[in-house]
Parts: sequence; C-alpha cells; structure tokens
Amino acid sequence: MSDENDKTNEGQGNAGGTPSQTGPRAPLSLKPRVVGSVPTGTVKQSFSHGRSKTVVVETKRRAGAGGPQRPQGFDVARPQQTSQAPRPQGQRPSQPAGGALSPEEQEARRRAIALATQANAAKADAAAAAKAAADAAAREQAAATRFLLLGRQG
Repeated sequence: MSDENDKTNEGQGNAGGTPSQTGPRAPLSLKPRVVGSVPTGTVKQSFSHGRSKTVVVETKRRAGAGGPQRPQGFDVARPQQTSQAPRPQGQRPSQPAGGALSPEEQEARRRAIALATQANAAKADAAAAAKAAADAAAREQAAATRFLLLGRQG
C-alpha cells in the first residue's frame, strides 16, 4: 500500500485525495510492559498452530558499557580483607616472558610426546596383528566348511 492509500478511506482513495474523516493513522509505538506479564529478557513465541511459549532472549552487551557504577562502600557479599598475610618468598623457577616453556619443560614435553607416539604405534601394531589373526581364522573356517560340503557331495 502506498502512503496515499493509508491516509484515505480504507485504501479506497477518493477523488480529492483528502485524508479520511478520522484522519491519518496513528504511528506505531511500543507500549511499556504491564508489570508481572513477562519478565524483561523473555518474549512470547507464537506458533502457527496456536501454541505459544515464553523464551529467553540473549542480548549482546557493548564493550566498555558496564552497568551503572556502584558506590564505593561496604560490600556485604565480599568483605574486604584488612590485613594480607605476607606470602613466603620461595624460589620460583623463572619463566620466560610470553608464556614460553623452560628448557626442562620442553624436554619433558618432548619425552611425553615420544612416549605417546610409541604407545600409539604399539596399539596400531596390536590391532593389525589381531585383525590378521581374525582373517586367518576366518579363512581356515571357510576352508573347513568347503571341505565338509565338497566331501559330502562326492
């Protein structure tokens, strides 16, 4: 429909092109929710067969747009620690910047990877041997069955 039709009598249009007697349609607007109908963050989903269901709507939050700032005061949920116990200054192995592994960690990782590779190879060999044994047993069974069938016929 064109705007002209919206402004006239039920889309009928009139010769003068003047708006209908009731005036142009009111603009669409959103009405505030009635308290208790559906909580914020949920909507009613209606299906064509008449069923409806309330579902939760996920909303994206803008980066850096935190909620309103809370006043700095006493926080009941997380009480402040008034005195922090000094941590013992034990010898920590120095870690290179950027999260890189130390030489000891690199060697341990190399050994673990080598062991895992060997274990996987051993599993593959065992699986291949088991498959070969099963195939041989199946061939022997087939040969025995053929022998029995041919032996009875002749």
